[in-house]
Amino acid sequence: MENNNEFENGVTQDMQYERPSQDLYQGQYQYHAAGMPNGMEQQAQTPRKKGNGFGKLLMKTVAVAVVFGLVSSAVFVGVMKATGYNVENVGSAVMYQSEKVASNATNLSTATNVSDIVSASMPSVVAITNTAQQEVQSFFFGTQTQEVACAGSGIIIAEDEKNIYIVTNNHVVESTVDNKVTFSDNETVPATVKGTNAGRDLAVVAVKLSDLKASTRKVIKVATMGDSDKCKVGDPVIAIGNALGYGQSVTQGCVSALNRSVTVENITNTLMQTDAAINQGNSGGALLNAKGEVIGINSAKYSGEGVEGMGYAIPINDAKAIVEALISRETVAEGEQGYLGIYPQDITSDIASVYNMPEGIYIRELVPGGAAAKAGLQSGDIITAIDKFDIHTTTELQAQLKYYKAGSEVTVTAKVKDGGKYTEKKFKVVLQRNSGNN
Repeated sequence: MENNNEFENGVTQDMQYERPSQDLYQGQYQYHAAGMPNGMEQQAQTPRKKGNGFGKLLMKTVAVAVVFGLVSSAVFVGVMKATGYNVENVGSAVMYQSEKVASNATNLSTATNVSDIVSASMPSVVAITNTAQQEVQSFFFGTQTQEVACAGSGIIIAEDEKNIYIVTNNHVVESTVDNKVTFSDNETVPATVKGTNAGRDLAVVAVKLSDLKASTRKVIKVATMGDSDKCKVGDPVIAIGNALGYGQSVTQGCVSALNRSVTVENITNTLMQTDAAINQGNSGGALLNAKGEVIGINSAKYSGEGVEGMGYAIPINDAKAIVEALISRETVAEGEQGYLGIYPQDITSDIASVYNMPEGIYIRELVPGGAAAKAGLQSGDIITAIDKFDIHTTTELQAQLKYYKAGSEVTVTAKVKDGGKYTEKKFKVVLQRNSGNN
């Protein structure tokens, strides 16, 4: 099959299918936006986003949870209305600790009520602000692009000798600039995105310890991780986050359901459901158990007329390994990156349902002599993961390959057609340099 597009990070860009408007029980799952509250909410065009993950915005699908625009003192909520309801994405022991920033475990050990738990946990939750580009419709000037302020939440999850690390949702930081973190003492410092995993809607933001005042270091705490596998329906929970951009606020409820399959932006994840209010700006905030341990990362909300109390969080056990990898990995120089050598096509949930195929990256063609071909992958196979990272789109695959040098061995998980059905198979692939052969 002829393809004239250039390789980028081991795969070639190809035309994308346009996804039709989706209706799920007459509603949709959406990222939740937040803005400076003034009693007004109006619909806006979605911000421009790169890539196809949880964070990409499409006019006919759902809106990024955290992104909000401050235009003419109004709150722009990026929610694309469909008929019926909308679903909105909102907003273990310490993995690393050098003792420069204390854990909140000691304070939690003496907590006896919700107020005590909140007091011990607030120093572990932050507000994240940044800037994105948003398209706004004007009666006189048509569609215009404006720079808009955005806000979300995050959890201090680890630290080392140089940085503290904050876990948040990918859609909080995707395609944004001027990222800043505000701590519980209202101190605001610059932050950088350490790594992202769009397929799981996870990201890690780093703040240099050298940028923190001594007084802030004394106040903030590294959160204590819980065990989300031990959660039961009916367990009490507390949600903390930067609701509406006001700053930290608290809601409480219970675990409403476990293992809920939720699809947003063609990406399906298994989430924890809660009736604790998840409001605009809560994306990336903490869902705590009765001990004050983090059991989830607030991510999505199902909302609409006649619907109340359906918020969703990423179980912390599902996030731990990914977050650890995002903290420890470093991107490699462009000339040293490894390549798979494939011509891909994204299989979205809509395409998968129509053609009875798994979601993932369909290999339309292999580069002769390329890494994938040498490992035994074939045209028609559908890639679903690289090492421990689930992969749903070409953009996500490109993002993951930035961490691997040529010559690195990776485990590629693919769905392989076997007769009339697909079976999962793992391939050991030695990545190659981008040469004339791949």
